[in-house]
Amino acid sequence: MKFWKLAFLFTVVAFACSQKKQTEKKLEASGVVISLDIDDRTPNVSLGFSAFDGLVFNIVWQQNEIQVYDIANGDLVKRLNFEIEGDQGVGNLFGFHVHTLDSIFLFGQSAPMIYLTDTSGVLKQRLKYDVPDGYSSAFVHPSYFLSPPIVLEGELLIKTHVNGNYREFTNELLSSSHMVYAINLTSGDVRFANHLYPNDYLADGLKHFEASMARGKDRIVYSLFGDHRLFYASSFEEELKSKDAASQYLDAQLKLFPSGGERLETMQYMNTSSRYDNLIYDAYRNLYYRFAYPTLDLTDLNEIQRLRTSPGPFVIMVLDDELNVLGESYFEAGRYLPTNFFIHQDGLYISINHPDNPANEEDMFKFELLKVTEK
Repeated sequence: MKFWKLAFLFTVVAFACSQKKQTEKKLEASGVVISLDIDDRTPNVSLGFSAFDGLVFNIVWQQNEIQVYDIANGDLVKRLNFEIEGDQGVGNLFGFHVHTLDSIFLFGQSAPMIYLTDTSGVLKQRLKYDVPDGYSSAFVHPSYFLSPPIVLEGELLIKTHVNGNYREFTNELLSSSHMVYAINLTSGDVRFANHLYPNDYLADGLKHFEASMARGKDRIVYSLFGDHRLFYASSFEEELKSKDAASQYLDAQLKLFPSGGERLETMQYMNTSSRYDNLIYDAYRNLYYRFAYPTLDLTDLNEIQRLRTSPGPFVIMVLDDELNVLGESYFEAGRYLPTNFFIHQDGLYISINHPDNPANEEDMFKFELLKVTEK
């Protein structure tokens, strides 16, 4: 009898230890820094990066181009320049998605068009699609609430915005609105995915309802600006479920959108209140990283506006494929740019070109490697 009790106790202790070890995965600075050489026409702060097969892609709106860098040697290997009009015209570039090196999708800000190219920069195909009534065209931004399009069975699943006066949204209206629709890549026909905004997101009052979408190995996951929970489903046909995934560095009660409409209050809410931002999936390690911003006590409008180019402290949470929070890391202001990053087989590379960082150099992109560690 004693043997079975001891065996059971050992099993419980071993399980508890394994659980404890699992919850202590964090992203930590490795000290490894890489540099990509840029020319005098390219800002050293990007609108967004995307890595694929040893290459980093950088979009430059002003030049209507996508630059391709070799990660290993830091060289610019190609410029994909796109005309605005004509047979090879793609309009003004807004976003892009590297599905493969032979299939690079280009998007404008509002036109209902998808353009297909490759690393030659030659336009291979253009597709006009039907935007659903009451919704925006595909919203594919390189870094703002990152939501990479998903190619699946001849369709392109894209994030959209529901139209309307922001301050007039009710919980009933938002909860009946879709976050994603699918575009048929042959016909341009559109259908809604079965992923609607959470049914209680605005139950307590108005909040910013921007979402970031990430596709993992076996689920699609959403992180919203003003909610500690993550929302997920194993397919676009299933309804979303939720899971608590709160950051210990954020306020337990997230603020509501200020009702007065004063500029200072709105700027404080959007830039200094506790909130969540990008959610990204690391396919090399089967992990999710959730970016978040703790509350800052700022009342000067100029200081708040400066946060747009000189971000304050931020947090990166590490979650497993079941969306369990394994750990999180707090990064002080002044070294990293939390909107400039890319996933690599080595880990997460994040820009150190913060304006207040002495290591910031104008003629190159510089990234430090953050590695997942266990303690």
